[in-house]
Amino acid sequence: MGDKEKNSNSFPPSPTPPLSPSSSPTYDLIYIGGALGAIHAAVMAQLGYKVLLVERLPFGRMNREWNISRDEIQSLINLGLVTPAEVESIIAREYKDGFNKFFDGNNPEKLRSPILHTPTVLNVALNSDKWLQLCGQKLRAAGGEIWDETEFIRADISRTQVVMNVKHLPSQTEKQVSGRVLVDAMGTASPIAWQLNGGRAFDSVCPTVGAVIEGGFEPGVWDSQYGDVLNSHGDISRGRQLIWELFPGAGEELTIYLFHYHEVNRQNPGSLLEMYEDFFTILPEYRRCDMDKLVWKKPTFGYIPGYFSIGNGDRKVAFDRLLAIGDAASLQSPLVFTGFGSLVRNLERLTTLLDTALKHDLLSFRHLNQISAYQSNVSVTWLFSKGMMVPTGKFLPPQRINSMLNTFFGLLADEPLEVADNFIKDRCDWLTFNRLALKAARTNPALLLWIWQLAGPKDLIRWLGNYFNFGRYALNSALLIRWFPRFLKRIQPWLETQNPGLWLRLLALNYALTIGKPRGKNQVAKVTSKTIIQISH
Repeated sequence: MGDKEKNSNSFPPSPTPPLSPSSSPTYDLIYIGGALGAIHAAVMAQLGYKVLLVERLPFGRMNREWNISRDEIQSLINLGLVTPAEVESIIAREYKDGFNKFFDGNNPEKLRSPILHTPTVLNVALNSDKWLQLCGQKLRAAGGEIWDETEFIRADISRTQVVMNVKHLPSQTEKQVSGRVLVDAMGTASPIAWQLNGGRAFDSVCPTVGAVIEGGFEPGVWDSQYGDVLNSHGDISRGRQLIWELFPGAGEELTIYLFHYHEVNRQNPGSLLEMYEDFFTILPEYRRCDMDKLVWKKPTFGYIPGYFSIGNGDRKVAFDRLLAIGDAASLQSPLVFTGFGSLVRNLERLTTLLDTALKHDLLSFRHLNQISAYQSNVSVTWLFSKGMMVPTGKFLPPQRINSMLNTFFGLLADEPLEVADNFIKDRCDWLTFNRLALKAARTNPALLLWIWQLAGPKDLIRWLGNYFNFGRYALNSALLIRWFPRFLKRIQPWLETQNPGLWLRLLALNYALTIGKPRGKNQVAKVTSKTIIQISH
């Protein structure tokens, strides 16, 4: 936090004293934000905690669509949050294959690449409204409460509890509620997350526009058994490389996005209106259609911000009795910006560690800050998104970014399917990353110069910090993974009782070693606070 907020226990800081708190907290956990927060809250309620979820909008409505894969959503079944039958009920569409292809009309022959097929990446489209309503039902069935159309005003943290002021918007009535821990799930624009990190600006942003289209395409324009994960059909225009995504939905619905990777710059904010002009102008080129015949269901637009975290402590996700999760923690991949996928992949880690902290009353900053979805193999990928940003005021050859993308995705197309699957799902290991990087340099030696020109010396030095951190985690994992989980299993009965703070720290370390491991390994050890088991992929 900045100098003014360093000793402040109020979010946002205020010169006025808070209202007097009650003698004991009413809830164990209070969540602010009913999208990603609803998933985490439902799991914690099922563990027996008294949970309150506060949502500014009517609960169960989403202005975005969520895509994921079968193996990722299986983690929700493993946690007991939902049954296989319930998962099937919220799937709007499951397509057979996803395509990744970048325009290479102006590229030399050696820099052209085939289509990269990713049949198990974002290939399951969820009915987001139905999914949230199901989470709400699970939360209430476990004794939790939901206050929707209720706006967060401020939170005051004392030694024993958090006291939060909220306003019920329809009645304009203010009320106060207390809890043991406040969980910030308000997303990347969260004022609490902003205060925790001293007003630090975003490092990058993805201006995104699009729409859910119910119908109107001529037969044969698109087969709904397939999706476009990443597609460009033109070169750099107006200082940006536009990229399309297309995901089939229920019935004839298609969700189409247009976005680009963008540096944060006041002189070039990345106008969404200009993006929509491009969207409506070139959609008929991207997918043959008569714009007047399309049936529009809803728009999807916004800025998806991201941070480039050099290490686990680079971004604060906690304070005393306060924890940020999901997009508020901004620990999703800076390459694919999948906050929903990141939360689902780390849900067991985040809920198990919080359960341990609550059981032993380990609710100070130094304990809660260990409950993080940080992955060293994710933070190192920000150089890829940096390489897709056109620096403000700088001229690049029109085909430059497509040439870079074709170089790398062409390599992935030559690899077994699981390599691309692991890379896009934040499961790339150190050896694979280095092997692909060296192979890319041999295939296109100019790539190193291009990255230098785009990133510049300052950001390359920052990235080297990420890279060495990635190597350190890989070395620790290689040294510890075979014996450390079994060691924890033996010492858990007495260590968790005698020194719960150390147990939480070691448990968090074990997750850091095992989360993000590639599929295909024979055995991966996994630890929970209740038991330690061996699972096979």
